[in-house]
Amino acid sequence: MLSRQQMDLYPPFFPGGTKEDWHMKTEKAGKGLPGLNGAARQAIRHCVLFEGIGDCDLTDLLGTLAEQRRVYARDEAVLHQGDRITRMGLLLSGSARIEQYDYWGSRHIVNAILPGDIFGESYAAAPQSVLGVSVIANEPASVLFLNLPGLLQAGTAAGPVHATLIRNLVALLASRNVMLNEKLTYVTQHTLRDKLLAYLSAESLRRRSDVFDIPFDRQQLADFLNADRSALSNELSKLRKEGILDCRKNHFRLRTERTSHP
Repeated sequence: MLSRQQMDLYPPFFPGGTKEDWHMKTEKAGKGLPGLNGAARQAIRHCVLFEGIGDCDLTDLLGTLAEQRRVYARDEAVLHQGDRITRMGLLLSGSARIEQYDYWGSRHIVNAILPGDIFGESYAAAPQSVLGVSVIANEPASVLFLNLPGLLQAGTAAGPVHATLIRNLVALLASRNVMLNEKLTYVTQHTLRDKLLAYLSAESLRRRSDVFDIPFDRQQLADFLNADRSALSNELSKLRKEGILDCRKNHFRLRTERTSHP
C-alpha cells in the first residue's frame, strides 16, 4: 500500500476524476497540460509519441485519448502476462520493467521502462494477441493509459496532428525492433564477459558518455542478459580489477585503457 504522502505525489489525472472535468479545465486553461505536476508534464513532453505536437494540440489529444491514470506500488503488476489489452501505457513517474516467466518460473527481463516511455502498444494494436510479458513497477509509479484503437480509428479527417501521431507511432514500433535486435546481439555473445561489454558499450554509445547509470539492479541485469547473478558479479569484479570499468550499484564508468586477458 502507498502511504498518504506517496499518494499526494500522484494527483488524479482528470481533475475531479472525470473526462468532463478534464475538458472543462482544458477550456479554461486554453493551453498547456492541466492537472499534471511538473514531472508528469516533462514525461509527456519527452514521449516520442508526441514529438512535434504543440501543447494546445497535445492537451486536446490527451482529453480524447487518455482513459485512466493509475498509481502502482513497488512490485505491483501494471500488466499481466496472459491478458489481452486494448490500451497502451505511458509511464509518468517512477520506473518499471518488462519481464517474462517461463512455465517453470524462470524470469527473463526484456527491458526497462522509464518516465516518458510507452509500453504495450504492439499488443494494444493487436487486441486478439495474448500478452507474452508482464509489466512490473520497480518503485511507486504513475501510469497514464491511452486509447490506441481510438487513435487508429480516427481516420485522415483528424488532420495533420493525427498524421504526426501515426508517424510517431510507426517510429516507436521501429525503435522496438531496433531494441530487440540490439538485445539479440548482447545475449548471443559467447561469454558472459562479452555479453556485459556489448551491453555496456551500447549504453555508453547511446548516452554519448563513458559515465552512465543503467536501469537495472544486479539481479535484473543478470536476468536481462540471461545470466546467473553470482557469475555476473564475479565477472564485474574481474573487469574492475583489469581496469576496464568502475561500477557501484547501477552506476558505471568505462575506461579506455584495457589490459589484455587470456
